[in-house]
Amino acid sequence: MSVALLTAQELFGLFELDAAGTVLYYRIEPSGASPDMAGHNFYEEVAPFENVEEFRRCVTRFTRGAEPADSFKFDCRYEDCVQPVKVLLARISERVYHDRTKSVLVHIRRGA
Repeated sequence: MSVALLTAQELFGLFELDAAGTVLYYRIEPSGASPDMAGHNFYEEVAPFENVEEFRRCVTRFTRGAEPADSFKFDCRYEDCVQPVKVLLARISERVYHDRTKSVLVHIRRGA
C-alpha cells in the first residue's frame, strides 16, 4: 500500500469516484492547497485511514444497490486516533441507461 495523499485533517470534502475507485473530481473542505488527486485510486492512494477496505465495502454495497442516495456514519481508524465521519453518497447514472451507475459522489464530513 502506498502513502496516502491526504492526512486525517484533509479528508473532508467531495469526491467523485468511478467503479474502480479512481478519483474523477474532488473538492477538499475547507478549500486549501491539496495534492492533485484526479486519476489516483481513492482507496489505495488517497484515503489515509487504516480501515479503508471496510469503507470501500460500504461504498460498493451502495453502488450495487438501486437507491439514488444514501448516508452512513463511519469511524476512520488511524494509528493514534479514531475520526468519526458522516458519509453522503449519490449515484451518477448514464443518461440513456438510468440503472447503470457511471460514478458515485462521496461527501465526507465531520461526524458527531
